[in-house]
Amino acid sequence: MKSSIWPKSSNTRVDRSLAAHSVMALAISALLFIVCLSGTLAVFEDELGWWEYPATPSVSSVTPEAAQSAMEAGLAIEPDSSHLYLYLPRDNWPRFVVATDNSVQTANADGELVGPYESAWNDFLIHMHYYLHLPESFGMIFVAILGVMLVAMSISGFLAHPRIFRDAFRLKRSGQPRLIQADLHNRLSVWTAPFHILVAATGAVIGLFVVVAYLLAVTSYNGDTQALSNAIFGAEAAPDETPSDMPDLAMAMQNMAIETPDTPPFLVVVHDPGTVGQHIGIYGEHTDRLIYGETYEFDASGTFLGVEGSSNGALGQQIASSVYRLHFGDFGGLIMKVAYFILGALLCIIVASGMNIYFLKAKEKGRAKPRLEAAWAGFVWGSSALFAFTLIAALLGAPSIALTYVFWVGAIVLSALSAWKGQNGTAGRILRAVLGLSMVVSAILHAALHADTYANVYIALTSLALLLGGLGFLVEPGARLFGQKEKTRLQHS
Repeated sequence: MKSSIWPKSSNTRVDRSLAAHSVMALAISALLFIVCLSGTLAVFEDELGWWEYPATPSVSSVTPEAAQSAMEAGLAIEPDSSHLYLYLPRDNWPRFVVATDNSVQTANADGELVGPYESAWNDFLIHMHYYLHLPESFGMIFVAILGVMLVAMSISGFLAHPRIFRDAFRLKRSGQPRLIQADLHNRLSVWTAPFHILVAATGAVIGLFVVVAYLLAVTSYNGDTQALSNAIFGAEAAPDETPSDMPDLAMAMQNMAIETPDTPPFLVVVHDPGTVGQHIGIYGEHTDRLIYGETYEFDASGTFLGVEGSSNGALGQQIASSVYRLHFGDFGGLIMKVAYFILGALLCIIVASGMNIYFLKAKEKGRAKPRLEAAWAGFVWGSSALFAFTLIAALLGAPSIALTYVFWVGAIVLSALSAWKGQNGTAGRILRAVLGLSMVVSAILHAALHADTYANVYIALTSLALLLGGLGFLVEPGARLFGQKEKTRLQHS
């Protein structure tokens, strides 16, 4: 008999691993589902932000002179800003945005500011995925801990199923509901393991950077966190706040094109503008690398000073610079984003099915928890529906803070109502219908508000995806409802 490559497991280890896996799953599944779902949607944050507020100039490229004008216009609004950021257009983000410490403005191709940059729903989504709408310093660490626990759950799940590789391509489609759910959970977990372990681990690294940085600073840099930051991101000159003329950003961008003609700039950071200590960092996109970008440094006159080292520095520095793009799938173009979206959706199913297995197993043992099971169904489908519902609210002008309250209060209320009814199947069908209807309404509402922008392929495709996805969610509850009515009619005929 052919031996398995997976180590032989004792019954004790299997039982302990399964127990650890279940305890962790029960403790974090609800919040983990929200993090996974928001992260799945955040893969398309650039496209969604453009779709949400398309009534701004479409900009495909920015000249050095336009960049200079935009910088000066931004600093005229907030002259005391310690930093100024120019977000330059990219392939999937054809706009030009100017940000200071306290304002964000859109600009046209000539560098003229045309109004505030508004994307309430996108801001709501990103803040949820990064911080779960908690205070940022605590929220990022908390989300990172969820990532660590997801990695631990993946490992414990593998250890709890010694035949997991042998059964990797077996999927039960009939029989006991628990075994069907367990097979779905286990197969998806195996097939997507490289993805969800990578995403969870990189998310944990991003979120726990502050904690890890402190520990590294204590152990390797005598407690000097600035020295550690300089080693990873490059040293920044000490600020000299003596007033000075504006920097020559136009010359810096011209020299950037000379120094690295094949590296398109996508972000400009002007440090301490209007002071003697001012300098410019221009991020260049290395499309053949996983690094977020290389920073090309220039002085106030636009003279090239050197690079930060993300592309050619120490290996650890290059790895640190690659974590963000690995986590969000921001490489490889649209195909990679679609792949990350699909794999993220499967991860949401894995999290949800894990809890379903728990409830079905309890029912088999005669310890059914119908109200808790219904509350879980209400939370999963209710929170999903609320993402779409808040999108409608954002299109109607609701600010990000209002969307936050609507989402969390709504999720709690829907979960409580589902528990009160105690019928998880009914709760799921109703809320899936609400999800589908909200997606369809958001697409129609957007088309009514921004019909003149639909020549843009990203906007049209986003609305089409919402419309088709919404109709898909509406079909199943509608079919169930129709079938139930037909069954009732036949019983009474």
